Amino acid sequence: MMQKILFGIAPKAHVTLAQDELEGFRKIGYTCISIEYGRNNQSISKINKFFGVIKNALKIVIKLYSFKPHTLYLNSRFEPVACVRDFITILLIRVFYVFKLQVIIKTHGSDLSVLDINSFGFKKIMLPCLAKYVNKWLFLSKEEKTIIELKNPKLGARIYVTSNIIEPARSIKSAAFKAKYNLNNGMFLFLFVGRVVAEKGIFTILRSIPNLSFKEKCKFVFVGDGPDLLALQLEAKLLGVTNSVVFTGFIEDEECDHFYANVNALLFPTYFNEGFPMALFKSVAAGLPIITTPIRAAKDHLSEPENVLWVNGTSVSSVTKAIDKLFNDETLRDNMSLNNKFISQNFVSERVCKQMEDIFFET
Repeated sequence: MMQKILFGIAPKAHVTLAQDELEGFRKIGYTCISIEYGRNNQSISKINKFFGVIKNALKIVIKLYSFKPHTLYLNSRFEPVACVRDFITILLIRVFYVFKLQVIIKTHGSDLSVLDINSFGFKKIMLPCLAKYVNKWLFLSKEEKTIIELKNPKLGARIYVTSNIIEPARSIKSAAFKAKYNLNNGMFLFLFVGRVVAEKGIFTILRSIPNLSFKEKCKFVFVGDGPDLLALQLEAKLLGVTNSVVFTGFIEDEECDHFYANVNALLFPTYFNEGFPMALFKSVAAGLPIITTPIRAAKDHLSEPENVLWVNGTSVSSVTKAIDKLFNDETLRDNMSLNNKFISQNFVSERVCKQMEDIFFET
C-alpha cells in the first residue's frame, strides 16, 4: 500500500509549485492531501503572528490525527522568521502527535546568515531542534548544502538537493497576448520577470540600455512589482530610455507565464540569494536564450555558452557586453534555445517527483 503524504502549502507563495508536486505524487500512486502552512498576514503584530503560528500548528496536529500520514511535507524557507515558525510548529507536533511521522521541509530560497546567529535561542535551541526532528530537508542548490554542511554538520547531514517542477505547456505563443502588452511591434524583446528590487539586477539592466547601438530595435520588458519600481521608472526617464522599456507591474502567475513564449531572450542579472528562480527555469523550458549570474541552482544546471551567458549582476559593462553579444549572434541564440529545451526535460513532473520519492522513502 502506498504511503500517505500531508502537504503543507503556503496560502500565496509557491502555491502552484506545491500543487504540482502534490498532483505528481498522486499520479505515481500516493494518497495526498494539503493543509495551509506558511506566512501569516505581515500587517499584524508580532504577538498575533505568534498565536497564528500556534493556531496553524494545532490545525496540522488535528489533520494528522484524522489523516494519519507517513510523511508531513512542509513548504517553507530557511531564514530567521521561517525557522522560528518551523521550530514552533514541529515542537508542538512532537508534543501532541503520538504516532510515528516523518517530517520533511522544502525550502524555497534561503538566508544562510541564520547559521551565524549567536543568540542562545537560535544556536542552542531552535537549530538543534530542527536538526534533530526534521528528518530530511530539501534545498534547491548544491551551494546551500555545501555551506550548511560546513557550518552545521548535523543539520547538513539531513539536507538533500532537488528541483522544482516546470510545466512549459503553461506558456503559449500568441499574437493576441503580444498585442495586449504592446509587444507586437517587430522589436527584439528582452524580458525580466521578478520582484522589482535592486538585488535582482534591474538597475544594471536599465543602465546598460544607453550603451547599446541597437537600442531602437529592442524593447526591455519588466514584469513584476516591488519597492524599487517607482525608482526604476524615474531612472528610465532620467536616462532617456522610456521608449525602450515596458513596465507591466504585478501580473498573476497564470498570465505571467505566457511572456516566456512571446519574447526573444531573458535578462536576469540577479545578485540576490536565489534558490531555484522560477523565471530563469521557465525561460529554460520555453527555449529562451538567457543572460544571468552563476548563482546557486543556475550554476548547478546551466553552463556557458550552451545555455546562458554569465554576467556580473552589479556591472553595467558586463551586462552591456552580454546583451550586445546575444543580440548580434543568431547562431548563439539558436543553439541556446535548442539546448535549453533539451535540459528542461529534467524538470518535468515525472522526473522531479521520482527524485523526491527516492529521497522521501530511501531505505
